Amino acid sequence: MEPDFEEEPLQAAPPTETRWNRIRAWFPHAWAAMQPDGPVRTGAALALVVTALLPVLILGLGWKPGVGRFLDLLAGPLIALTIAGFVGLGVVVAVKVAGLLPRFVRWVGVGAIAALFLVVGTIASTMPAAIIVSVLGVIEAFFGGAIAVLVVRGFDGAPLGKKILVGVSLALGLAANVFVIYWFASRGTADHLTKVPDDPTVVSQLQAPDPSKAGSFKTLTLTYGSGADRRRADYGYRVAFKTASVDATPFVKETPGWRAWLRRWYWGFDLDHFPLNGRVWYPDGPGPFPLVLVVHGNHGMEEFSDPGYGYLGRHLATHGFIVVSVDENFFNGSWAGGLKAENDGRGWMLLQHLKAWKQWNETPKNPFAGKVDMANIALIGHSRGGEAAAIAGAFNRLRYYPDDGRVELPSGFAIKSIIAIAPSDGQYKPAGQPTPLENVNFLTLQGGHDADVSSFAGLRQYARVRFTDGQPHFKAAVYAYRANHGQFNTVWGDSDYGWPKGWVLNKKPLLSGAAQRRMARTYITAFLEATMLGSGDYVSLFRDNRAGKAWLPSDIYISRFEDSSFRPVATFEEDVDLTTASLSGATIEKRGLTLWKEGKLPYRGGKGSFENSVVYLGWDRNASAVRPVPKEAGRYTITLPADASPVAGVEGATGALVFSMAQIDESPTDEATEQQATPKKAGGKSPSAAPAPKPKAKKDEKPERADLTVELTDRSEHTARLPLSAFRRMPPLLTERFTKFWTESDNYGKSEAILQTFVLPLSTFAEAGFAAGFDPAALQKIAFVFDRTTKGVIVLDDVGLAGK
Repeated sequence: MEPDFEEEPLQAAPPTETRWNRIRAWFPHAWAAMQPDGPVRTGAALALVVTALLPVLILGLGWKPGVGRFLDLLAGPLIALTIAGFVGLGVVVAVKVAGLLPRFVRWVGVGAIAALFLVVGTIASTMPAAIIVSVLGVIEAFFGGAIAVLVVRGFDGAPLGKKILVGVSLALGLAANVFVIYWFASRGTADHLTKVPDDPTVVSQLQAPDPSKAGSFKTLTLTYGSGADRRRADYGYRVAFKTASVDATPFVKETPGWRAWLRRWYWGFDLDHFPLNGRVWYPDGPGPFPLVLVVHGNHGMEEFSDPGYGYLGRHLATHGFIVVSVDENFFNGSWAGGLKAENDGRGWMLLQHLKAWKQWNETPKNPFAGKVDMANIALIGHSRGGEAAAIAGAFNRLRYYPDDGRVELPSGFAIKSIIAIAPSDGQYKPAGQPTPLENVNFLTLQGGHDADVSSFAGLRQYARVRFTDGQPHFKAAVYAYRANHGQFNTVWGDSDYGWPKGWVLNKKPLLSGAAQRRMARTYITAFLEATMLGSGDYVSLFRDNRAGKAWLPSDIYISRFEDSSFRPVATFEEDVDLTTASLSGATIEKRGLTLWKEGKLPYRGGKGSFENSVVYLGWDRNASAVRPVPKEAGRYTITLPADASPVAGVEGATGALVFSMAQIDESPTDEATEQQATPKKAGGKSPSAAPAPKPKAKKDEKPERADLTVELTDRSEHTARLPLSAFRRMPPLLTERFTKFWTESDNYGKSEAILQTFVLPLSTFAEAGFAAGFDPAALQKIAFVFDRTTKGVIVLDDVGLAGK
């Protein structure tokens, strides 16, 4: 039976060559259909221009050329656009001459990318800026091109591939822009913060009045100055009395050219006519009252910094101090540049103000005639002003300027106390030497999240303060973990970078501005009350911050302290011999330690140092067999000379053992030494039986918080032993995060070691139940025994004895 359909003849499959030819023929057409045409390129170009234009305008808003409050809003962005335009034009010209890129990229793309890089480069280091600009530029170009497709043509008739590309570009561009806005607007993260349980040690709280609260005096205020200030009425027609100008040319180096012209135009005076301007808060009473000068640091000169200490001036005036916020804004930089090597000038200016106050106190018609206690003066400085206050204290002991003996200095004032808030150090060195301070009370404050002066530079000046006149003085340093740089000044606020760079700062961990300023009021008022008004109870706050816990905002505080009763035993500054101490005749030995060395304590990230020698002590009771450790715990012992006279004046019943110590996150084994100690075969190869390497610590895993035993032995071999934690716990290892960038460690490095001063009353050791017969007055040996934690590394400094 025949089939009812006609069978088609079999056909051979097309050869592979023919199918590949069809694919090759289709691909150019598909690719051509997806190429950006005129409207797409225009959209991409406009997107790039807008992307670059907005941050340029934002950057410009932070530039205040000084043509007026409202005109500055236009002038700053115009200047920024002009600069960005020239930068972009320069790049375009270079590319055009080279003829390497298509016309569209030459004229629009490169110029916009260059302008964008100019702005992003001001708020990020080079690598993040390059990555951000590259990724953002590509995304925004695709986003703009996709928008152009929708506006000009829509999707009608577009190939599927083009629809997918446009859709992806729109989604990616929208997501990227939302993320960028959110990232800049967010305050960051506090996930990195070190959380520490309360110290269980019971500390008696001070019964003195809370120094952060207002005192009993009603306060008044006025300003003095040139009377001719072009920018501020408070130093213009509103001054209570006028002052003469001073010549700052020996102390200030000015950048020549148009920048100098702009500064003269802005201020209306030159270096030889710097004014003496000040805001004064003072008690309503007959006096005489102690005088306190406060000076700001470097900030944009157009955003005046001196009003930012009004909170402090008003508060101290209620406690009976005359307070002056000194105007030194004309020393500051601006968008067009700043002065050079001016910090000695800042300090010299404070002495010029003191010279004027001495005269006013002696002038019958002056509002302050007879009201100023010129035998009781304090200086307070913030940032560069903190260094300036120390410079003024050093200059006050000199007759002539160290760098030019032709210049005579105003000096000889009764400066009793100096306070440096987050100070710089070493920007000026008198005669090339670090600034010395002698026989003056000193306090320095520092925030752990200070993104401007990110290392505690004030500790360098703290170490250089010397007490040689036999009078009672003390020095102290306070580190507040969540404080920043700017919130000590209400004008500067929570941004330690200028506009718009401040948007990348991680602000979430910070204390509130009110809390940080309460901390400042507490410490500064207590310090001035103790050193200028004789309120000795407040000294306990600086020996141990826990005594004023109720007065301070909740935070982690680390502090240093030393008074004029301190007798050094081992400061590690005297030589390079590990077995000798600072006290003549004292010796040092160690047993069972895996690390023992002396060296300079580095700044954060190793960029510079505190210029202070310490000893590093490491122990590991699980150390490898390569470097066997005795069964007993590691021990570091200082033996005092047999003659008790070197520590005379420190009575056993009232004296204390004093030292400063911190734990650091380092290996307790000197790896280089361990490698040298490894036995080797002939030919220099290590034996196959070498111990297996230790497992690496987990990422972000911190060592166990260290504890140890302090052991004291008298000349009759009676011993008293107490754990360090019986007095106070070792400071925790702190972690800071200053910015929201993932590469911030490239700029800031690791956390730095801030040492805590421990004051251990000798009477407490004598009262210990097991210390039968121990006589603190006959102290012979001081030992640190590392028996309470398995391993760790500590740095130790300034071991000595002091009156309690």
